[in-house]
Amino acid sequence: MSAGKHAEFANVYSKKDVERDIAVLNVFYDNKLDIEVTQTLLDELTELGRKIYFFVLYLDDNTTPESYIKNKNKFITDNARNKHLFYLAWNGLIRGDSFKKLLQQKFSLDAFKRVLSAKNIPYLYSGQKRYRGKLVLASDMASLPDGSPRLEGRLLDDGSGRKMREKIVWFPNKKAMPVYPEGYVPINQTHLFLIRHGRSEHDSGGENPKFVGSGYWDTWQGNKRISGSVHNNLHEEGKVKAQNLGEDFKIAVDILERENVPLWRKEDKVTVFGSESVNTKQTAENFLKASGYLDIDFKEIFGLNSQKYGALTHKYKNEINEQILDVTDSTFWGKERSEQLKKIKAMFKNRFFHYPEGETLIEADWRIGYSFVGLLKSNIGKRVLLVDHSGALRVFAAIIKSLDFADYCGLKESQDSIIAMCYQNGKNVRYDYLQKNNFPLR
Repeated sequence: MSAGKHAEFANVYSKKDVERDIAVLNVFYDNKLDIEVTQTLLDELTELGRKIYFFVLYLDDNTTPESYIKNKNKFITDNARNKHLFYLAWNGLIRGDSFKKLLQQKFSLDAFKRVLSAKNIPYLYSGQKRYRGKLVLASDMASLPDGSPRLEGRLLDDGSGRKMREKIVWFPNKKAMPVYPEGYVPINQTHLFLIRHGRSEHDSGGENPKFVGSGYWDTWQGNKRISGSVHNNLHEEGKVKAQNLGEDFKIAVDILERENVPLWRKEDKVTVFGSESVNTKQTAENFLKASGYLDIDFKEIFGLNSQKYGALTHKYKNEINEQILDVTDSTFWGKERSEQLKKIKAMFKNRFFHYPEGETLIEADWRIGYSFVGLLKSNIGKRVLLVDHSGALRVFAAIIKSLDFADYCGLKESQDSIIAMCYQNGKNVRYDYLQKNNFPLR
């Protein structure tokens, strides 16, 4: 069909905009592309943009991340003359509002929030205690009316027919954990401990001598490399961090074992989940070994991988930004250089921006959310460990706390936190910190 029949899509592919997009794309590929902007190309992008829009529009509500990625790759093969045209067509579409609204609809986290939200809320004055369903209790949630610590909790009611009462075990940091004899996990609950992996090799490209905080670097003035979603080894400092965190965790492990309520029996394997990036497995191994558990069963989950940055993987962000200014009309980005660089950074942070050969942030968050909910629902009756990256932890918080993107996009989880989470179908997911910087275990 001709471009004139699809004015809504043609309006986002002006010659000037496409020329700029191609110049940016050439930066990603070291100026190896030769794409001439002709009316034929503009018509081709308009038609491809239309097809992309309707491809997303007709996605089924039951689409899984695996099937979506497979169908998306097939769509590119069947409809785009080459992969670069798909990138140009997609990022042209996000200059308008309709495609962004469609993406927000199709890749919303709201469906996951509904799955994990309570379906039965206790009526007023029902007497249900605040700590119910929590795996870690703050001191004010596990205290008797006179202020003394509660040492016993609820009678078990998980449908198993077993009769036992919770023992509430207290830790040095004023946190308490309700646990059943021999560490029994109710058959209608999933118990999950969650930690974040530490510094990885590709965070600095192997050249930056010291990592000083999330997103901040000491000698390169913020010139951070774009990390890969897989094949990213844990840096030696990351291993030490995981070992130190494991030694913290061992305080709780030893106290629970003395009370005959072990988290995991030493003769059993500890089930661990993480992304396909090796830094999550390495974090788990160092963490658990330091806490006294030597045998683990690590399960990789593709859906927990961090956002895929495609052609930009391992490139320096600052160098890319400067090169973009060199090859495009800098006045488009603003008058002052600081303003120009800020706008380029904002382009990369746009949750709808499609990295060439990669994905958008909104797709990645949806994939991670889908996998997180699946993990909770498929491990009923088990206690497991989950190790993941900061971006994934933001998505988990968004789903559990019903946050929108504006609320969760800036969240940062500390690398020395230990989160304990309890999932039970029909009830809100409850979580708290077993350890955080203001209440360490040791």
